[in-house]
Amino acid sequence: MANQFALEARKVNKHFGGVVAANNVDLKIEPGELRCIIGPNGAGKSTLFSLLCGIQRVDSGEIFIQGHDVTHMQPFKRVRHGIGLTFQTNRAYQELSVKHNLLVPNPSFAISKETHQQGRERYMLALEEFGLDQNDDTPASEIPHHTLQWLEISMVLAGFPELVLIDEPTAGMSRDETDHTSMVLKKLNQSGLTIIVVEHDMHFVKNVAQKVTVLHQGRVFTEGSLDEVIANDEVKNIYLGHAH
Repeated sequence: MANQFALEARKVNKHFGGVVAANNVDLKIEPGELRCIIGPNGAGKSTLFSLLCGIQRVDSGEIFIQGHDVTHMQPFKRVRHGIGLTFQTNRAYQELSVKHNLLVPNPSFAISKETHQQGRERYMLALEEFGLDQNDDTPASEIPHHTLQWLEISMVLAGFPELVLIDEPTAGMSRDETDHTSMVLKKLNQSGLTIIVVEHDMHFVKNVAQKVTVLHQGRVFTEGSLDEVIANDEVKNIYLGHAH
């Protein structure tokens, strides 16, 4: 069994034909951490999330969740080890009501009483802070974009995960909506939930990140505090398109 990181990737590789989507990625996330992953378009951020959750299979390397080797596990088995994922494209069921969307991920697998209590508290916190009603019969197709984003986060939390991967949660949001999202995620993190966020909005990253990982061309380019990362001339070159 690996060291008790909430999540660890060791030398993870993934190719799609001649495209290198993940290049010897090493990633270690401490329990209770709130990590942001940034990088230019095509850096491999969403692919990395897919590999960590098992939607895509690694070509080589290892992935551990809570110290358990999940490298060859199917996604639903990884969920049983406490991982949850929101997608870059919202996956709420448009034809279902808010109420029924929230019922979809009900955890039916065996979890400890403590985990159940913590998970339910986090879920109820999200509903309250996002202004969602468990009995709302409004179809998801009729709610505003930002509420739809919040609904998907709440759907993941309804499964009582210990670790959540959130892909671009504030895309298309106003500044006020973005700030509210960052506030809620920080509250959830303060409850002990481990959160990894892929995000382009640097205002959001500045608000929430305890540590930042920069991906470039499928590999971890650098890691550190946001101040350290944005002061790095090579990171600036990546975003300006000059790095090789």
